[in-house]
Amino acid sequence: MLATCAIDKTVKLWDTSSCIANNSSVATPPVPCGSRDMGVGKLYTVNFYPSSPWLLGTGGSGNQLSLWDLSGEAPLRKRFGDRVAANIGAGQDEEGNETEGAKEKDFEAMMAAGDAAAEKVQEAGNSKKKNGGKKNKRKAHRAGR
Repeated sequence: MLATCAIDKTVKLWDTSSCIANNSSVATPPVPCGSRDMGVGKLYTVNFYPSSPWLLGTGGSGNQLSLWDLSGEAPLRKRFGDRVAANIGAGQDEEGNETEGAKEKDFEAMMAAGDAAAEKVQEAGNSKKKNGGKKNKRKAHRAGR
């Protein structure tokens, strides 16, 4: 699935599987499979939400964001459901929602990253204290001569 947006205020969805599946030397164009006026003016950006492949976000000239939940579109689910399910990362269900196990792993990874960052900050603080102490000792020693 490919999404494009334009200044005509619409998002268009394309099926690119025929481009990939056709191994001949003749290029096959993508097949249009849906469009929608997002209601936020001329569109400048479109992106799928990383952890939810059925959620599409757009931004436009109206200084607003708009979301399109593709999971409610039966023709799109029929056309892309098996491909989206095959591409969903570990720890997500068919709708792209994280499973409990994935949430726990993400939380543990986040906490570990936070601990590692805290250790680096603490090490940097300790090395400054050590260096500062040496400089002070040298100054005191030189002053005593």
